[in-house]
Amino acid sequence: MSLRILIVDDELDATVTLAKFLRSRGHTTSTAANGHEAYEAVMSEDFDVVMTDLRMPGMDGADFLAKLRVERPGIPIIVMTGYTEIDSSDRIWADAGVSEVFQKPLDLRKISQILDVYSR
Repeated sequence: MSLRILIVDDELDATVTLAKFLRSRGHTTSTAANGHEAYEAVMSEDFDVVMTDLRMPGMDGADFLAKLRVERPGIPIIVMTGYTEIDSSDRIWADAGVSEVFQKPLDLRKISQILDVYSR
């Protein structure tokens, strides 16, 4: 099954690479460069999965996650971060509705495996 995935990241090259990879796997992608754009996207479209960076200009990923949890509870959230202080087992992520946390650079094979679970 194809997933509709929103990718939120202010790093354009990383976003383009990830979107291209996901489309090659049969998924449909939309992108946003910050939390404001992402919030507008989730309010106007339905997504199966949201993949977001945390540190972005304007509304950052944490603020976006807080709004997303209220407005669209139940959407699987994958956090992508370049910061190593993020602990993927941290309870705060589960409380925020985060399903997975990936360190950058991303392991596309692992992301593909996770998305395969959501597409069943």
